[in-house]
Amino acid sequence: MNTSTSANKARTGVAACAMAAVICVCTVLGSFGNGAYAGAHDAVEAPGRQLAIVSSYTLPIAEVSGLAKIRDSSIEMEKNGGIDLYAIGDASYQVARFRTGGANHASQEPDIRIQDAAHALGRKAGNDSQWEAVAVDGKESVCMLSETRAEISCLDTDLQRARALFSLDVSGFPQLDSAWKEFPNSRGEGMILMKKGHVLVLKEKKPSMLIEFGPEGDQPMGYGSDAFLAPNEAFAGLVSSSGEPVYRANRSEEPAARRLVALQAWEFSDQLHELAHDASEIALGPDGRVYLLSQESATLIRLEKTLKPAEHKVDVEHGAYWRLPQGMDKAEGLVISEGMHPWIGIDIKQTNRPNLFRLSPIDP
Repeated sequence: MNTSTSANKARTGVAACAMAAVICVCTVLGSFGNGAYAGAHDAVEAPGRQLAIVSSYTLPIAEVSGLAKIRDSSIEMEKNGGIDLYAIGDASYQVARFRTGGANHASQEPDIRIQDAAHALGRKAGNDSQWEAVAVDGKESVCMLSETRAEISCLDTDLQRARALFSLDVSGFPQLDSAWKEFPNSRGEGMILMKKGHVLVLKEKKPSMLIEFGPEGDQPMGYGSDAFLAPNEAFAGLVSSSGEPVYRANRSEEPAARRLVALQAWEFSDQLHELAHDASEIALGPDGRVYLLSQESATLIRLEKTLKPAEHKVDVEHGAYWRLPQGMDKAEGLVISEGMHPWIGIDIKQTNRPNLFRLSPIDP
């Protein structure tokens, strides 16, 4: 064989191998760059998946279990690292209003006000509320979800008057109804208020799922860009068909419970279940997307953009998940501020330790 020809073939072979290696490396890096999902236990995860603590605060509430961002808060304040929110715990009827101005007010202490809502709800102060979620509408109402009681209590924003009480009925879904009764501590863990008086509730486990509740006879909506309340929109469940408020100020007794029935239920897909071994909270981000928090998996997940009523399972958006900081156990409360910063509340008994954290931003 000609020596020159052999050398040319050798050089060609080396170049081909080098090109293949470059293509391989680019493919791998490209998969990291676009956040492609390859399993919950990847040996090497994409850069930016690990969240970090930016700032921490101490709320004087035991066992923080739910957070809700105040809708009329200043967007500019949030961009500067501040927040205005409600925080609740499952051990009492106390509600905390927490407000901080962020980086521009770093020298100032947060404004924290605590109020006990037991009297307004006709409950005994000091008893366990079993509240696992809190949500606000765009007007003058704040609603709390009690897990074991399977009810939603709505108050005015001053926490002085009850506006409505809803019982949650899942009897239309036999398997869900059976699990609901057998595991009362694995019922509602999170909720988002929707249009038409509907509520999206997150069931914790056994099994984990999303459930849409609404007035009996309604059709499920699922979710998408137009399913949730607008910034200035009131929750329709608080107004009767005649337009009159459900609860009037001159009534001394708590309002009679009205029923919201399960209209549709979506179990977790295999992919979502692999990422989230349980379900602790859901929140609507400033991007209009639904985010899920898993305590056991210490993971924050963005769910699929649209969930249709005819579907039977809810899935994760391809590759959209982030790990919580190491050692952040019992994460139960979640809101996401402008700039895509998650705020996490943790369920600890101590009220003199940090239990509210602002984290590094997630990908938009």
